[in-house]
Amino acid sequence: MRNIWNIFRADWRRLTASVVAVVVLLGLCLVPCLYAWFNILSNWDPYGVASTSRIKVAVASEDQGYQVMGLELNIGELVLQGLESNDQMGWVFVDDADTALSGVESGEYYAALVVPEEFTGDFVSILTGDLRHPQIQYYENEKKNAIAPKITSKAKTAVQEQINTTVVGKAAEALTTVGTVCKAMGLDSQDLADGIMDKLTSARQETAQIQKVLVSLKDVMDGADSLLAAASVTIRDAQSAIDDASGAVGGTVQVIGTGMTSANETNSDLLTVLDSADKLLADLDAMLRETGVAGIEETIQANMIARVDEGIVRLTAARDEAEASGDANTAQQLQAVIDGLVDLKEAIGTVSTGGALEPVLDTLAQVRQQLRAAAVNTNQQVNDYLQAAGAQAQASLRAIQQLLDAVAGSLGGVSGTLDGYAGAMTTVQPTLDAGITLTGTVEKYLTDIEDDVRRITGSDAFRRFTELMESSDADSMADYLTSPVQMNTEIIYEIKDYGAAMSPYYVMLALFVGSLLTAVMLKVPVTQPEFAGCRAVQRYFGRFITFFLMAMAQALVTAFGCLYFVGMEPAEPALFVLACCLCSLNFACMNYALVYALDNVGMALSVIIMVIQVAGSGGSYPIHVLPQIFQTLYPFMPFHYGMDMIRETVGGMYGHTYRDCALVLLGMCVLFTVLGLVLYYPARRLNAAIAASKEKSGIM
Repeated sequence: MRNIWNIFRADWRRLTASVVAVVVLLGLCLVPCLYAWFNILSNWDPYGVASTSRIKVAVASEDQGYQVMGLELNIGELVLQGLESNDQMGWVFVDDADTALSGVESGEYYAALVVPEEFTGDFVSILTGDLRHPQIQYYENEKKNAIAPKITSKAKTAVQEQINTTVVGKAAEALTTVGTVCKAMGLDSQDLADGIMDKLTSARQETAQIQKVLVSLKDVMDGADSLLAAASVTIRDAQSAIDDASGAVGGTVQVIGTGMTSANETNSDLLTVLDSADKLLADLDAMLRETGVAGIEETIQANMIARVDEGIVRLTAARDEAEASGDANTAQQLQAVIDGLVDLKEAIGTVSTGGALEPVLDTLAQVRQQLRAAAVNTNQQVNDYLQAAGAQAQASLRAIQQLLDAVAGSLGGVSGTLDGYAGAMTTVQPTLDAGITLTGTVEKYLTDIEDDVRRITGSDAFRRFTELMESSDADSMADYLTSPVQMNTEIIYEIKDYGAAMSPYYVMLALFVGSLLTAVMLKVPVTQPEFAGCRAVQRYFGRFITFFLMAMAQALVTAFGCLYFVGMEPAEPALFVLACCLCSLNFACMNYALVYALDNVGMALSVIIMVIQVAGSGGSYPIHVLPQIFQTLYPFMPFHYGMDMIRETVGGMYGHTYRDCALVLLGMCVLFTVLGLVLYYPARRLNAAIAASKEKSGIM
C-alpha cells in the first residue's frame, strides 16, 4: 500500500511542477464537459414553438374559389388567414406556387405548402355528387437538413388542423344559425319531423305512380313493335316506286338531250346544203364574169347547167325534209330558192343563143340573196326554238328527278329510323322490366326509411339534439365539432426540456471522451527507475489513482455544469451527480486497463468501443429501431447502464433500476481491472514489438 501511495505522490509532484502539465490537466477536465454542455443546450427545445417558428415554410394559395348557392367561397384564403395567427412555424406567404417551389429548391425555405386552384371546388364536390378529395401540395427540401423535414412535418399537421377547424367550424356555424332561424320563425323539431315525413310519404307515392306508368308503357310498346315493322315495309315499297320514277325521268332527260343533239345535227346539215348552193352560185358568177358571153362554149354552158341542177336536187331534198319536220317557213323559203335556180338555168341556156349576160348575173345575185335569207332564218328559228324548248324541258325534268331522289332518300331515312325504333324498343324492353323492378325496390326502401325516420323523430334523443342546436351558440358548437374527442395526456416521468431528455447520451459521451483523452495524454505504465522493484499490481493502482481523480474531476465538472450552467432540473440532483461519478469511474477503469495491458492496441480498442456505443446505445433513437447487431451488443455496453441511471435521476426513479445499473457498472470496473492485470504480462512482448515498429517509422 505504501508503494501505491508513493507512486501517486511522485506523479502529482511531477505534474504540479510543470505549468504545461497543469494546463493540460485543466483542459482534460473542461474540454469534454463543454461537449456535453453545448450539445445539451443546442438540443434544449428544438421542437418548441420558439425554435420551430424560425423554420421558414412558404405558403401559397392559387385557389380560385367556388360559388355555392350564389355565395363566393374560398377555403384557400380562409386557410391562409388562419395560418397568419399560427406561430408553430415561420410561415412565409408568397404570391404563387412557382415562387414557393423555387424557394424550396434554393434552400431559402425548408418546405412549402401550395393550395391548388380547384381546392374549394373539390371541397364542395360532395354537393354535385362527384366526390373528390381536396389535396394540398407539400414540398420539402430533405437535402438542407436531416432533422428539418421531421420538424416541418408539423406544418402539414398545422394546416390540416386549420382546414378542419375552418370547414367544420363553418358547418357548425351554419347548423346553429339554421337552428336559430328556425326557432325565430316558430319552427320546432316536431314541425321539421312532420315536414320530413310528408316528403318521404310523397316520394313513396310518386315512386308507386312511376311504377304504374312504366307498366303501361311496357304494354304500349309491346303493341307498337308490330306497327313499326309494317310501316317500315310500306315505306320501303314507296321508296322503290319513287326510285323507278326517278329513273324514268332521268331517261326522259337523256332522250331530250339526244333529240336536241339530232336537231342540231339536222340544222347543221341544212346549212351545209345552203352553203354548198351558195358556193356553186359564187363559182358560176365568177365564171360568167371571167369568160363573158363570147367565151361561153357549149361545153361550159352544159357544165353550168349541170351544176345548177345539182343545187336544185340538194335544195329539193332539204325542202322535203323541212316539210316532213313541220317547218313550213323554211320549206317555203327553200322553194323560192329552187324557183330562182330554175330561172337561172333558163337564163344560162339563152346565153349561147346570143342572149345578154346581165340578166343572167342579176338572176344569179337574186338567187344567192334568197339562199342567204333562207340560211339565216333556218339557223335562227330552228336553233333558238329547239335549244330553248329542249333546255327548259331538261331543267324541269332534272328538278323533278332531284325531288324524287330526295324523297326516296328521306323515305330511306324514315325506314331506317323506324327500324331503329323497333330495335330500340326491343332493347328497351329489358330496361323497362328492370325499371319496374327497381321502382318496386325503391318504394320498399322509402317505406322502410319512412318507418325509421318516424322512430327517430319520435325519440327523446332527437328532441334533445334539436334543443341543443337551438340553444347552443355557433362558437361552442364549432369548438365541439372540430374536436369532439379530447385527449387527456398524463405524462409519466415528465422531462420538461428536450435537451434534458438528451443529456444522458451527451453526458456519457463526454465522460467517455474525457477518460480516453486522459489515457492518451498521460502515460499509463510506471517507468520511473525508483519504482522498478514494485510489483505490477502496485504500479497499476499507483498510477490509477491519478486517473481516478481525473475521472472524478471530469464527472463533477460535467454534472454541476449541467445543473447550474445549462440549467437542467433533474428529479434527483444528488443521485445525478453520483451517477456521473460512477459512469466516469467505469470509463476510467476500462480505458486505463486496456491501455495499461495492450498499450497502442488498447487505445484502438477504446476508440472502437466508443464508436460502437455512440451508434448502438440507443442514445438518440430507441434501441429497437437499430440494426440487429447493435441490439445484440446492447446488454454489454456501459453506455446502456449509465444512461439508464442518469435517466432515472432526470425523469424520476422506478424501483431498483438505479441501484441495479450502479452494481453492473461497478462489476464492470472490477472486470476491467482484472482484465488489465491478467493481460499485462502476456502482452508485453507484443506491445514492445508494436512500439519498436512504430518508433522505427520515424514519424510515430
